[in-house]
Amino acid sequence: MKNRKNIKPAELEAHSNSREQIELRAYYIWLTTGGGHGNNLDHWLQAEKEITARASAVLTSPGKIIGI
Repeated sequence: MKNRKNIKPAELEAHSNSREQIELRAYYIWLTTGGGHGNNLDHWLQAEKEITARASAVLTSPGKIIGI
């Protein structure tokens, strides 16, 4: 992991954006599963997996639009 002092502004912005995307996706997963308590880590990990897969797909196929 990089030292925070060595992170470029664009990297920091991308990290912040991806965190926000994960938060939002986890929230939607929570809503679709009934909004119960106790599964926040599962929702977060699922959202993180989906966002990471989407980002990887875009990086490997930049000319295609990928929807999950």
